[in-house]
Amino acid sequence: MAGDPLELSAPARWSKYVTRWESAPSALKATQLVDWLLEFGRRNPGHVLYPTSDDLAWLFAEHSAELGAFYHLYQPGAASLLKLLDKRSLKSICDELGIPTPPTLFPETAREALRGAEELGYPVLLKPRTQVLQKGGGKGHIVRSAAELQFFYDKLLAAAAHEPLIREHISGVHQPMLQGYREVAAERVYSISGFLSHDGQVVARAARKVLQRPRRVGVGICFEAAPVDEQALNDVLRLCRATGYYGVFEVEFLRHDDRLELIDFNPRFYGQLAFDIGRELPLPHLVWLAAQRREAELQEEVARAQAWQGGDGLVYCNRFTFSLMLTMQSISGRMTSAEVTRWREWLRRSRNREKAVDAMYSANDVAPGVVSAFRELSRALRHPRDFYRQVIVGGLLPLLFDDEALELLSSLPKLIA
Repeated sequence: MAGDPLELSAPARWSKYVTRWESAPSALKATQLVDWLLEFGRRNPGHVLYPTSDDLAWLFAEHSAELGAFYHLYQPGAASLLKLLDKRSLKSICDELGIPTPPTLFPETAREALRGAEELGYPVLLKPRTQVLQKGGGKGHIVRSAAELQFFYDKLLAAAAHEPLIREHISGVHQPMLQGYREVAAERVYSISGFLSHDGQVVARAARKVLQRPRRVGVGICFEAAPVDEQALNDVLRLCRATGYYGVFEVEFLRHDDRLELIDFNPRFYGQLAFDIGRELPLPHLVWLAAQRREAELQEEVARAQAWQGGDGLVYCNRFTFSLMLTMQSISGRMTSAEVTRWREWLRRSRNREKAVDAMYSANDVAPGVVSAFRELSRALRHPRDFYRQVIVGGLLPLLFDDEALELLSSLPKLIA
């Protein structure tokens, strides 16, 4: 567990299957974290170490020589990781390979950003160039006018501070990027996830992200199983070969004009990992085998995952966050009663068929789900502005609280009770 300020409320800690937990420094305290890992490794050699975030993916690769003395690692070098985690580099490689991407610009000043937005056409997506060792700034903002762009550009430039360690490796990393915004991004993100071994074995699953938090640009909370698009998978594999990447991947696309445009590459474990495990793709086990060079067992597990034919109608849903978001957006009027009914029916159909995967809740292990709900509500009370923006209004303006917002926030403790 890497430096979570709410360590006691980390859901996984309370699972009946957890036999040991550790408290480590935050990834944003990179030097302290690496020192902690080295000390832990000296005392407990032989663990498999694999990243769960962009920060850790790069840190583990950057310090692979030292960490490899005590841990089993399974990822390429830092240079390979930065080609994928730096969106400017990722865009350049995709262009060279002929992989479709949304129109994207990398302005160096606010003036260039304003000109670029006019060129792309509003609305545009303003977001950090990379989230590696980023202290703030979030995933980005949708801007629909020059005034909004200037406001959010200045805000993002001030908030999205990166640690010196990554600034040494990516020139201009602090400068936000611009991307043409697709309105389908709210409910039409397509992802291919899976595992690629160092010798070319691959197994993949696909999903559609149908609901996210905030609703316009955010973290997925609901996914539906989808067939693997062979052209998109081929593009992913070409990208991996070009960068020297192998291991777990999750790659996001937007469908636009009958083609899939690549928007993000996650070279690590990812948020909806449980969805793929529920579809007979045991990614942690594959990494564990690969890191220890247990090749014969790895080939057997990959072949078993490749042969799996199920998944029709299977969905992933973080149920508590889903219900909280629907309730609050219904109260605020940001979601109509018809929309709320549609989403609740969507989940009900899946639950009746026992085809809903929830990473937080299990009837056989209820504590993590209870703790996760407590954690979500605690965050809402400690950070009401973020809760208002992300959950109540779904990332939309207004920028400042109005009377409706203040009334909703004041009623939050009663709703929780």
